[in-house]
Amino acid sequence: MDKSAITDSIFSIMTAYRLAMRSTLKANEIGLNAMHVKCLTFINKSRQCTANDIVNYFGRDKAQVARLIKEMIDNQWLTKSANPDDKRSQILSLTKEGIALAELISSTQNEVHQHMQQHLSAVEIAAFVSTAEVILANLQTYKAAN
Repeated sequence: MDKSAITDSIFSIMTAYRLAMRSTLKANEIGLNAMHVKCLTFINKSRQCTANDIVNYFGRDKAQVARLIKEMIDNQWLTKSANPDDKRSQILSLTKEGIALAELISSTQNEVHQHMQQHLSAVEIAAFVSTAEVILANLQTYKAAN
């Protein structure tokens, strides 16, 4: 087997998934990027969310997250309010527009997931997930060792 077959497959799947999501969401028209999608989804699922929660969960730079939050506030997808438990941070909440966008993202993900799982049995899906988890664990171990 070609040494790059796994890598090529992973990149092909990631690219096709991203394109399917972007085109279905009409992301370019809305001004959405991948981190917007991830953050809106994360905030929507969180009981209380701070910028630091996003930094820690996604392993991103604080400045990058701050710019992202500012963009989402400017787009009126997000608001900040005082954190009653920690005066140094603020709680991030979705606006009505943000909630509608998060719901659109969720329904689009469901639609794309159903489409990409066509012609696959439950056993094949489970085998793929298991294999992907092993590959991920191998990469995390590699990252930690270097």
